[in-house]
Amino acid sequence: MAMNRPLKKPIPLRTDAAKSTSLRATVRDQSGAGKTKIGEILSKEGQINHNQLKHAVDYQQKHGGMLSHILLRLRYIEEDTILNLLSRSYNYPPIRSQQLNPEKDVLQLLSYETAKANMAFPVSLKEETLRVAMVEPTDTALVESLQAAVKRNLSIGVCTEKEILEAFKTHYKISDEEYKQYFDLAKDDEDEEAVKVVEDFGSLVSEAEGEIEMQSVREDVEEKEAFLANDAPIIKLVNGILVKAITDGISDIHIEPFEHSLQVRYRLDGALFRSMNLPITIKSAITSRVKILSGLDIAERRLPQDGRIKMNIGKKKNVDIRVSILPTLFGESIVMRILDRSQLNVDLTRLGFELDTFKSIQRCISRPYGLLLVTGPTGSGKTTTLYSILNALNTEDTKILTVEDPVEFNFRGINQVLVREKIGLTFAAALRSFLRQDPDVIMIGEIRDLETAEIAIKAAMTGHLVFATVHTNDAPSTISRLVDIGIPSYMLASSVTMVLSQRLIRRLCPKCKVEVDNKDAEELEALGFSKDEIPDLKIYRPKGCAACNGAGYKGRVGLYELMEVTDDVEKAINANLPEDQLRKISIREGMLTLRDVGLNKIREGVTSVEEVARNTAITKESLPDYLVNPNIEEYQDREVIIREGNTDKDFFMLVKGALYVVKGGKIISQIVQPGEYFGEMSAVTGDPRSATIISNKRSTVKRYPGDKIPDIIENHPNVAKHLFEVMANRLNHADRQIYRLLTEKGRSE
Repeated sequence: MAMNRPLKKPIPLRTDAAKSTSLRATVRDQSGAGKTKIGEILSKEGQINHNQLKHAVDYQQKHGGMLSHILLRLRYIEEDTILNLLSRSYNYPPIRSQQLNPEKDVLQLLSYETAKANMAFPVSLKEETLRVAMVEPTDTALVESLQAAVKRNLSIGVCTEKEILEAFKTHYKISDEEYKQYFDLAKDDEDEEAVKVVEDFGSLVSEAEGEIEMQSVREDVEEKEAFLANDAPIIKLVNGILVKAITDGISDIHIEPFEHSLQVRYRLDGALFRSMNLPITIKSAITSRVKILSGLDIAERRLPQDGRIKMNIGKKKNVDIRVSILPTLFGESIVMRILDRSQLNVDLTRLGFELDTFKSIQRCISRPYGLLLVTGPTGSGKTTTLYSILNALNTEDTKILTVEDPVEFNFRGINQVLVREKIGLTFAAALRSFLRQDPDVIMIGEIRDLETAEIAIKAAMTGHLVFATVHTNDAPSTISRLVDIGIPSYMLASSVTMVLSQRLIRRLCPKCKVEVDNKDAEELEALGFSKDEIPDLKIYRPKGCAACNGAGYKGRVGLYELMEVTDDVEKAINANLPEDQLRKISIREGMLTLRDVGLNKIREGVTSVEEVARNTAITKESLPDYLVNPNIEEYQDREVIIREGNTDKDFFMLVKGALYVVKGGKIISQIVQPGEYFGEMSAVTGDPRSATIISNKRSTVKRYPGDKIPDIIENHPNVAKHLFEVMANRLNHADRQIYRLLTEKGRSE
């Protein structure tokens, strides 16, 4: 029965004997919990419809379980739907994960079995009242059961199921297997449909080839191909290729025509392998069948085409397949990307981040505005990372808009826009409209041009949290890439908050990996390991077993290089420093390079030396620390920086302000251009200082060690060239001054 009045805050329950007769009435008084079940509340508030409620109730009657859990697993509600609804409209106090940290004696008041049965967790004890977090605090039976178990007064609050499960794992120390069981629903046997997997591809191919030969008398090529594409053997063959790929966890299918054969290759865990060779005679029929499934023009063979296939595997699993067809020398090459939602992991905590990297990401995404960039090559997991971050931010009070090309997965609560360049709906056009849609978070599939980059940065600077991808090799080079396409460095410094570069490498099969006995010390040192750790270093290599199909690898793990824009990194970007200098400053601020993270994975036994060497590179620092991080000095008005006649050898660069050049007590010139070197002449020649340099009001300079000049000339020619250009210009200027003075003197005589 629906409530006609606002529900009140829960009343603590009592358990003493004098009050036991009024227990049931007390429970009913608790926000009407005895009258209204959670399903009815959600339906009444418009969170679910009647059919969804009926489906969930029928499932509950058949399999048992809590209604909230069933609704959540059926994706009828979001993780925090019940918490937001009960806390906002029904006055249940919300309890979040940071509050689920009880003292040991409080935890012992509620056993794991009781907590599991009631989906509850103890929070704190005040006098004789136990504060408890529950997923369904409106369920009278659960509250009564809980109070009978603890024999204390209760103060009930509402919490999400996920946060309570995390508390179970942290405090009750439940196993990973038991933890994962909470996220599954029991399966209806009658709803399951056996997936037909082709066991004998050879016989099927022979049958299809025979059908082709029998139909070769047809003269109308298009009519013949359309006919053959719908012929039973071809249909079975194409379906068999797709089903085998999906059941084996393949990410991409490549069907490639060559002169004498049609090759089918699968990509598993990032590595391609040949699955089968088909006769060239059936290439047109297979291509036409794929085109029909993906809604493409079977008569068009000259131009590339893109399409999409939707497949149902049984009655429970839906898979999208992205299709790309490209005309090649011997026919049309087909690549199909399998987008299996059931295999998509969008839990940010399970992507394999280093602890410090994960904390930095949390800091960056918790800011109200800024531009967060994810970089890496195609297939490096950028989309999954962005979806995981958006999933973490996808709450009721956050408006999220994305523009993608293509939209790979759709998510409830996120407004996703598909780019259609043919009609003018580009990334930039969508972004301009986004700003009028009152978003909190914006995600851009890829920054490809100046216009898109400018709008993204302006959005980040006007109070929006913006995510985007850029195709670059590492985090520091992303800044250079954006500068190259026309974004001023000062705008990047003030808008970018994080750059995350990533790679996916194969994970060693845990069942068959073997330790390497004869380590190559020189190879390991070249890879980046220190000499001291190599003797005691344990490294593993792949072997191959039935579990990994003989590959030696099973699954993939991410390598992440996070450049957080701290104050020092921001100054470096603003100063438009080269990549190598920016990288060195970022490392000093805590950034781990891709190679460093890869070495950690080798130390942990997660992957092999070959995988890290193949996917990462050592970044050589082209400038030493004394050039990248010189001493920065500030001077007040009329303070002396260099004194005429002194024999010190340091040289300087003006950062801010202006300087007087004084000789013989007279000002002969000024240094006003930021970035201009001075004092380098004495450093090169070894002669005493020829002039005095005095600060004009307040100024800031960088001091470089003059005794390093020989090293700069020998090992850093670009820097030396710049210094000598400055010296040459200054000598040229002095020559002109002397010539002018001599000319004026001659005229006066």
